[in-house]
Amino acid sequence: MNMNANPVLASVPAAATPASPQEALAAAAALPLVVYGYALVESLRTCRLQTSVAAATGYGRAPVNTLSASERQWTHEDRDIVTPANDLLYFCGWINLADGPVTLRVPPLPDAGRYYVVELLDVHTNNFENLGPRNVPAAGADIELVGPGQQAAGAHAVRCPSSLVWLLGRVLVQGEQDLPAARAFELGFTLARTPGAARPACVEQWRDSGRPALDFFQNLFSALREFPPAPEDLGAFTLLRKAGIRPGEEIDVDGLRPAVAAGLERAYEQGMALIEAHTRSQGRKSWGYSLKLGMYGDDWLQRACTAMKGLGALRADEAIYAMADFDADGEPLDGRRRYELRFAPGMLPPAQAFWSVSLYGEDRFFCANEIGRHAVGDRTPGLRLEADGSLAIPVSHARPAQAGNWLPAPAGPFYLILRLYHPAPSFLDGQYAIPALRRID
Repeated sequence: MNMNANPVLASVPAAATPASPQEALAAAAALPLVVYGYALVESLRTCRLQTSVAAATGYGRAPVNTLSASERQWTHEDRDIVTPANDLLYFCGWINLADGPVTLRVPPLPDAGRYYVVELLDVHTNNFENLGPRNVPAAGADIELVGPGQQAAGAHAVRCPSSLVWLLGRVLVQGEQDLPAARAFELGFTLARTPGAARPACVEQWRDSGRPALDFFQNLFSALREFPPAPEDLGAFTLLRKAGIRPGEEIDVDGLRPAVAAGLERAYEQGMALIEAHTRSQGRKSWGYSLKLGMYGDDWLQRACTAMKGLGALRADEAIYAMADFDADGEPLDGRRRYELRFAPGMLPPAQAFWSVSLYGEDRFFCANEIGRHAVGDRTPGLRLEADGSLAIPVSHARPAQAGNWLPAPAGPFYLILRLYHPAPSFLDGQYAIPALRRID
């Protein structure tokens, strides 16, 4: 096989010859677990980060079973979650159902045009439920979140596949003048249970020793004791037992034989490279997206890639995330060049709620820029259409002569995400093609 013919395979570093058969066995056995466990570990890492506070903050952090509502749209200063949107107010909460159900109170909707969604994710980042205007009464509702094996008592109940649930709410902001109204509605969402629930043990015992590979596997093995794999996933763990590791039992990676520890480190390096490579278009096409985000089944690689570059993604029936890493010529995007994204007359993204194009740097966060703009969309103030009705969005680090529609980029690599909330059937049916980003210098 010519690895250079495939940009994904070519980007995965070749492994040196294992020092021993034991190291080779451990590496081969553990590689699938990196792909399987990446989303789980990233989910728990985020849980630990966001719940390590004594009281709710205004930027997404709060103790377990407490919501934290943002006071403004997220910018380059907010770095808890990769690839956030800039069109929304977020409210977040980590809910531990181990001690019983928790009730979410959804406030009355004061404005029929106000988009919101309450996304519920399980510990593996599956988006198992979305609550919003399409399935919640305009008068509001009390919705009981019920963990595995628990009985529902309320009229409106959502059965959750894991006892740890990430609630990620979004409320659309229509512009600067709309922020107070959006904020007031956001603050109406509450959890009707006394805060103070404990975090899962694997979160409390989180390991961060500065050795990424061994830290990853220690955190994964600890997580698997509380959140064991589904029966259909158990086959991936069989070979690991040959290396003397039995997931589900208490494992101390520092006590492993040196050859086994070296194998884990080898597997981690290869697995992370594999995931990162697959977050980019394998054919260098301008835009890539999946209609299968949010509910991954046995597609561990898709789940891992999404967690790496779009943690907390909504299901496709709620939102589409189209990603651009390359221009129309298949070249990587770089802000030192000048680009134009042009939507032809009558061909704006077909979204029934709203759409926007956001720009992120190599670190998968927003980039600081001179005009404080991180996205351009259907609500961008001062957006100017061409005489023929087309919309041209210049993208570059250098300020263009006409900056009204400008989407600023860093002086280096970047990527774009086009979001469509409540995508129209024409998009879901493949009748709409997103225009390529064209280099103009």
